[in-house]
Amino acid sequence: MIQMVLKGLGQMETLPLPPMEAGPGEILVDVLACALCRTDAKMWEQGHRDLVFPRVLGHEMVVKDDRGRRYIVWPGKSCGTCPYCRSGKENLCDQMKITGFHHDGGFAHQAVLPVASLIPAPPDLDLYAACFAEPAGCVVNAFEKLPAIPGKRILIYGGGTMGLITAIYAKHLGLSPFILEKNAAKIKRIVPILEAEGLECANETHESLFDIVINACPDYIAFCQAVTKVDKGGHISFFSGITKNESVETNLLNLVHYKEAVLSGAYGMKKSDIEKALPFLLSHKESLNRLIEAVVPPERAPELLPLVLRGHTLKYILDFTGSRNEKPKEKPAVPLPRIIGEDFSCSPLCTQTLGAVRPPRNTAPEARAKMDDKSKPIGALGKLEGLGVQMAVIQGSLHPEIKRKALLVFAGDHGVTEEGVSAFPKEVTGQMVDNFLNGGAAINVLCRRHNIEMKVVDMGVEKKFSPHPDLVRAKVAPGTRNMALEPAMTSAQAVLALENGMRAFTSLNKKEPVQILGLGEMGIGNTTSASAIICAVTGITPAQAAGRGTGVDNKGLSHKTEVIERVLNFHRPDPENGFEILRTLGGFELAGIAGAALVAASFGCAVVLDGVISTAAGLIAYLLCPDIRGYLISGHKSVEKAQAAALAHMGLEPVVDLGMRLGEGTGAALAIDLAETACRIMSEMASFDEAKISRT
Repeated sequence: MIQMVLKGLGQMETLPLPPMEAGPGEILVDVLACALCRTDAKMWEQGHRDLVFPRVLGHEMVVKDDRGRRYIVWPGKSCGTCPYCRSGKENLCDQMKITGFHHDGGFAHQAVLPVASLIPAPPDLDLYAACFAEPAGCVVNAFEKLPAIPGKRILIYGGGTMGLITAIYAKHLGLSPFILEKNAAKIKRIVPILEAEGLECANETHESLFDIVINACPDYIAFCQAVTKVDKGGHISFFSGITKNESVETNLLNLVHYKEAVLSGAYGMKKSDIEKALPFLLSHKESLNRLIEAVVPPERAPELLPLVLRGHTLKYILDFTGSRNEKPKEKPAVPLPRIIGEDFSCSPLCTQTLGAVRPPRNTAPEARAKMDDKSKPIGALGKLEGLGVQMAVIQGSLHPEIKRKALLVFAGDHGVTEEGVSAFPKEVTGQMVDNFLNGGAAINVLCRRHNIEMKVVDMGVEKKFSPHPDLVRAKVAPGTRNMALEPAMTSAQAVLALENGMRAFTSLNKKEPVQILGLGEMGIGNTTSASAIICAVTGITPAQAAGRGTGVDNKGLSHKTEVIERVLNFHRPDPENGFEILRTLGGFELAGIAGAALVAASFGCAVVLDGVISTAAGLIAYLLCPDIRGYLISGHKSVEKAQAAALAHMGLEPVVDLGMRLGEGTGAALAIDLAETACRIMSEMASFDEAKISRT
């Protein structure tokens, strides 16, 4: 017989089982099966404040005594005398001792357990379904605090084991569950379970006003979104603990106040909760067995814990009877410049830059004639032909070439997030900047793939960043002001932001000229800013402009539209005054993009805009200097509706349409590669005469 002993972080060893004896109030039992819980995996990797090494983990177990009687184990040992125990809330006991935490648990052939923690297992409950008693008890505890009225809608965040158990139990109570799981791969793997159980699941929903919302995953963003999704007077169950050291905006918490929502915590379970779960286990044995990833021998625990921790699998069960040794269905793992004045015209750098922008020399007829003479039918290469011609015009050469490609991602926080216009908290801006600097975002992948030099420009992110070779420090302030209450920036800040954007490009351009520049962005709340700018310039209505941004639901979209309308009525900007529109409605990252676009054009560099935010910034640059028009390329068509109006105002058409709405500069990166391809076609593809091909 063996035991799996955790001797240190990430150090689990298979050791012989030593002789064991029960003390007063205890019993020596044989472990029949024990499930691997994500809590076990977290302790394996991170430890726990109550964990002392060495320790045998495991608390979701089924055992038998020396007379062969089977028991389910409540993994707690309470004092029985504190106020919590006396009031029937022993899960909150101040002296609580937990199996697998404070004393050895079920990752062994035998265990010494408190007699009071044993619950007789129904004889017709199969061994592996019985291993779900503890998580089912946790769900029962959560629902005891909720109005589980048949027909009510419940939104469940997380499609893992706990999310599925929660959904099955909710349906068992007559509720109408909907599972929100952001991982498309996980959704794909649980489709058979969803179909068998008749459960709805998707990676996003535009629905809101749920009667109950419960977080069955540790993502703090899910908790934040739960507050926005619950209906007035609804209930939020704080079921799963969330990631440590994150912050939740007070504006979001104020929604709990405004909605009179009920927020209830649910921690662990009482012994009685497991007993109440037994009828559910009996009536849903087949459902629970569908959640088993595999039943495995106990020696495999060390290799499976990392998979459990990453959430790539459902439930693994360690079988100590030796009756089943199935191979697990494992999945592969996956100093600031000075403020120079209170008006745009007071900036020598801005004035000099605008004066240096000249429309490209009109060589379009010659370039078009050369493209038409290539060995192909006229127009056969579609937009590549127009792109090749434009690059020839920008460079003033019939042999355009791109020697250096660059992309700048400008980042900034927005005060308008106080109005609840985004599905994500503004902290995500800083987190995504870290992701860019760590090379893990989509834009990093595309830039590496297409050999594009990339820098991240901190124009005004609230978070402070450590020095990094790919980070350009250009912070104007830690985020703009709330444009629904006051202008987003002072005039001095707007000037400084434009200048900082200009400097970001000129410093990049010093060591070697850049022939094509992509402009991306990151800033929670910036689709609201961009939409307001485009409305102010083009005259489209907020309803025509507002899009879902990071994924607001229908109610959120309606609210976002109202905020944009309120902002425009408040500021009433002149549609031809680009600087005032930027100052009142913009963001620091939008100003940076506009500044970079202007100075790049002054050096004869092609400028590739990305989605709706980048396009709105390009629109500001166009208002400040219409001569920039010939240097602008629209990288891709965004699903955000406002972009089309902005592009039409500037006479631009997007190069690609992939249904994208990510931002970051991803569409620009793809278009840069296509622009390089178009230059090669212009310079390298043979004409009919060169290829000795007849034209007719």
